[in-house]
Amino acid sequence: MRTVSVNGESFSKVVLGTNAVYGRSHFSDARSKEYQQRCTDEYIELLIETCMKFGVNAVESSANERISRIMSELQHKHSSRLRFIGNTRKDATSDMGHKQKFGYLIANEADICVVHAQFVDRPRCNNIIGGLQRLVDEIHAAGLIAGISTHRISTVELCEEQDYGVDVYLFPLNETGFVYPGYDGKETAAQRIKTVKNTPKPFVLMKTMGAGRIPPADGLAFALENSKDTDIITLGLGSIEEAEESLSIVCEQLGEST
Repeated sequence: MRTVSVNGESFSKVVLGTNAVYGRSHFSDARSKEYQQRCTDEYIELLIETCMKFGVNAVESSANERISRIMSELQHKHSSRLRFIGNTRKDATSDMGHKQKFGYLIANEADICVVHAQFVDRPRCNNIIGGLQRLVDEIHAAGLIAGISTHRISTVELCEEQDYGVDVYLFPLNETGFVYPGYDGKETAAQRIKTVKNTPKPFVLMKTMGAGRIPPADGLAFALENSKDTDIITLGLGSIEEAEESLSIVCEQLGEST
C-alpha cells in the first residue's frame, strides 16, 4: 500500500481505527456488544496482523494500556515498524483523564499525538482554544507530530487562523455527513470536502463508511476522490473479514496489488 508523508514520517494511506474493537459501533447496542465479545486481545492482534499484510503500518486509537500492550507484543513478533496515532479521548478504555492521556502519549512517544475533540471542540470565547498552544508546543518539544481531532469545520478554520502549529487534523468525511448519533453540527459533505481540499495540511479522515451505514466500496471511493494525495484514511474495522474486504477494495481503487 502506498504511503503518505507527515512531517517527514511515513504512514500507510489507510490506518486501522479502533472504535469497533472497543465496542463503539455508533450503530446499535447489539452491534456494540457483539464487537466487545468478539474482540479479545488475541483477536485484535490477529486483526492488526491482517491489516499489516496489506501494508497498513499504523493504528489510530485513544491512549490506553491495552492497545499499547498489544502493539508492543506485535512489535516483538514483526520486524516492520508499527506506528501509533494516539489521542486523548476520555473513554471506557482507560481510567486516565485527558491530562493523564496526554502525558501517556508523550511518555510513550506516540508518532502522532492528537488532542481530542473533547478538548478542542469545547465551548469557547474570544475565538481562541484555551490551552491548545501549550499542548502543541509540548508535543513539538518532545519531537512528535501534533494533531487535533475535531468534528467541526470551524475548529479547523480557527486553528489555521490562530496558527497554533497543528500538523495534522483528524476529521470526519463521508457522503452522508454522518458524524455520530446526536451530533448537532450542520456541516454538509460539500463543505467538509472544501475544508479538506483547501487546507494544505494533511488530514486523517474518519467515519468514511458512516459507522457501517455506507458500503465499503462507496465510502472508500468517496473519501479517496474527495481528499488530497497527502491525506490518510482511518478505518474502524470490526473483523478480520471486514479488514480483508475493505483493504482489498482500497488497493483496487489505488491500482495496487494485494
